[in-house]
Amino acid sequence: MQAIGGDTDAVYHESGKMLRGSLKNIMGTRLEILMIGLNREKSHEVWNETVHELRRLDRVFNRFDEGSETSKINREAASAPVRVSVSPEMWAILQNCRDYHTRTQGLFDITLNDFTTVIMDTDENSVVFSKKNLTLDFGGYAKGYALAKIKGLLLQNRIEHCFVDFGNSSILGMGHHPHGDSWKVSVRDPYHPGTILGELSLHHQALSVSGNSPGYNGHIVRPDSGLAVNARKVTSIISKDPLDAEVLSTVFMMANEEEKKWLAREFKIEIEQVAEYIIQEQ
Repeated sequence: MQAIGGDTDAVYHESGKMLRGSLKNIMGTRLEILMIGLNREKSHEVWNETVHELRRLDRVFNRFDEGSETSKINREAASAPVRVSVSPEMWAILQNCRDYHTRTQGLFDITLNDFTTVIMDTDENSVVFSKKNLTLDFGGYAKGYALAKIKGLLLQNRIEHCFVDFGNSSILGMGHHPHGDSWKVSVRDPYHPGTILGELSLHHQALSVSGNSPGYNGHIVRPDSGLAVNARKVTSIISKDPLDAEVLSTVFMMANEEEKKWLAREFKIEIEQVAEYIIQEQ
């Protein structure tokens, strides 16, 4: 049984009870997965469930899809309260984003401006913007949320060893590689192709990498100042929680040294779980 859709591919290797799956054009990138230990039928079943869940989440978070709830909120919340009614999931997501905003002292902000102007009415489950030209952008959240969902699906199906690569920037390593005690991940230098900045090991952990590149910078903005982070650097965070890793990799890109210290305490991140690579011009 193969996953439905021409942008997916899944190949099962009987000798190692291993499925390799890939899904193109999802959440603006590509997903690759390696699942080990299930028979052919069950492997494809889990892969299909993964594909369907990712496509569902893509529709939830896609602000460019006029039919998505994110798009509806962005379109209408500046003029009147919008009841979050399609499912309880979006309401929970917004509450979660507000919690991250508080815990990072405002550095994580899905408005890229001022999340405090997103007024949430808990009695009506409605959202209204008290500031014009405000929009929600889940770019620094969605892949981590999706990885957390995938992790839950894998655990539900008792898969102990699995590697999920979401566009080389959001990665989940459950268990270990068949020929090792962990999953090895190389952090690449975006300014010098072929150069490796560092090698990390994952064992029941998630990794998120944020940074700038020659063709993609200025996308990380400090909400309090509105200034873009243009430094030639890459930040990586390892955490057992894929969502924490996703949020913090972006937040650490913009945080100063004192902020990094209290962020590490708040989220119980050890020093060896954080890496910052400053890339010099040659």
